[in-house]
Amino acid sequence: MNKLNRRMDSLQQGDPGMPINVTRRNMLELLAGAAVAPVSLSAAPASAQSLPPLRVTHFGGPYQVMREIIAEPFAKDGLGQVSYEVETGPTSVTKMQSQRDTPPFDVTMISRSFAFRALNAGLLQKLAPSDIQDAASLRPGSIAASGSGVALMFDAMEIMVDTRQVKEPITSWLDLWRPDLKGKIMLPAAFNGGATVPFIGCIVRALGGDENNDAAVNEAFARLKALKSSVRGFYSDGNQPMEVIERGDIAVGAQFLIRIANLNRRSPHIVNVTPKEGACAVPYDLCIPAGIKSTDLARTYVNYALKGDVQKKLAERLLVTPSRLGVEVSSDVRPLIITDPSQMFFMDDAVTAKKQQAWLDRYTREVQS
Repeated sequence: MNKLNRRMDSLQQGDPGMPINVTRRNMLELLAGAAVAPVSLSAAPASAQSLPPLRVTHFGGPYQVMREIIAEPFAKDGLGQVSYEVETGPTSVTKMQSQRDTPPFDVTMISRSFAFRALNAGLLQKLAPSDIQDAASLRPGSIAASGSGVALMFDAMEIMVDTRQVKEPITSWLDLWRPDLKGKIMLPAAFNGGATVPFIGCIVRALGGDENNDAAVNEAFARLKALKSSVRGFYSDGNQPMEVIERGDIAVGAQFLIRIANLNRRSPHIVNVTPKEGACAVPYDLCIPAGIKSTDLARTYVNYALKGDVQKKLAERLLVTPSRLGVEVSSDVRPLIITDPSQMFFMDDAVTAKKQQAWLDRYTREVQS
């Protein structure tokens, strides 16, 4: 097991964006990498049929709508056939690593923390701003500084609140320490590193620092240790806090925005709060593996997925924050996503990759145990 795999073991066993309706049983089926049937080209121009099929990954579950939103019109426009496969960050990177000479995908969608490591392991091509046709129309931070990929959409670490239980508005990450929330809080477990690291980053930001500031990081851990007595539980599975808050057993939790938005659809009294210090952005990037034979077609797919009409449909159907600026979404979707780019901050991928294991070990010792 090499250095890349050891680092991956410290992360959540999947991407933060894994579908909210995945159970432990069917998750095994998803991780088996069952291929989604390719889009039929019977109605597409003949030129599309002559192009090699493009192999693309997504997270499964609700993300299956990408077939309808991206793949079908892509084929109809004569750009080529798209075949989707269900993969998470760990499974995608593992397959690329084991099949370096014959990459299994032409485009893979993974969270940026995995993309950064995959690029450093030589598994991805570098993507430059010049490769993106409408780069100026994207949100700041959409194109990874490392060149590992470009965000198809954004998730973010926010606060999930049951408004039936919490009457005084929550406006800051530091409100988690309020006496009225004692025993009503759920936080991510260290095993769920994909959620825990952004959560720690949010607390550090609330204290006026960032991941480069050791004093702020130390203060964040001291605060979190003091918060332990107010925490009802720590979750390893992102579904757990949603089930618990719906039962009324907790009132607040640190959770990903996409999950909160989808829960709000069936339980409107459970809402997302973007604290005044901001929410940690979690981009779900489109990345192009190294060594593929269809780089030009892969770049065409990436640019097609960033078109305004495609971004609007993704935001409306998946309740995600689009990468493209100026995407007009319906009034009922607007409160469920982040429309103001200034409300999101980005952690330094290189710094967090270096410090992540130490943070998670410390979180286990000082906060969770």
